[in-house]
Amino acid sequence: MHIDEPLLYIVLLALTLATALNLFLTLRVAAIVRPEPPLLTLPIGQAAAPFAGRSADGRPISSDDLSGQPAVLVFLSSACPACRETAAELIGLLPAMRDAGVGLWIIPADATYDLSVLLDGTPLADHLVVLDAATRGLLNPQTAVPLYIFLDDELIAQASNYVGDENWQSFVEQMRDVAAGAKAAS
Repeated sequence: MHIDEPLLYIVLLALTLATALNLFLTLRVAAIVRPEPPLLTLPIGQAAAPFAGRSADGRPISSDDLSGQPAVLVFLSSACPACRETAAELIGLLPAMRDAGVGLWIIPADATYDLSVLLDGTPLADHLVVLDAATRGLLNPQTAVPLYIFLDDELIAQASNYVGDENWQSFVEQMRDVAAGAKAAS
């Protein structure tokens, strides 16, 4: 049996077009049903649920202590090299944060690593807040580090991501402006 050559080309063209259509439709369906990536932090625009923890010296601390002032929650781990850099950066920003009325809470990302290795002997030690695992999970579900959450004076998340992103850099610049203004005023 002999197949006509033009008919063979038509069949091959039809198969090629059917394969291309199948690939296109498969990719479109995959884009539609792709699962949402897990949340990195508290969703933007959502208020932080009331929470409580303890300071490094054991005194109780709650989210009520932050109410009425903007705050930065920073999740660190002593096992993270980038967290060491973040701690050094925070030491430099701390005076401007105080001048601007911005609260700072440094939270261990998990219970495995003791942050005293990073914070002891620094002014950041007074800003350490230890939270229970459930509360940490609400604020930082992926146990990501170094991670920040900017909360406004009503404890509503305004920005969150890894330290160093565009929002973090903007915050650093704002704090440097505050420091420069304080220096010029004195």
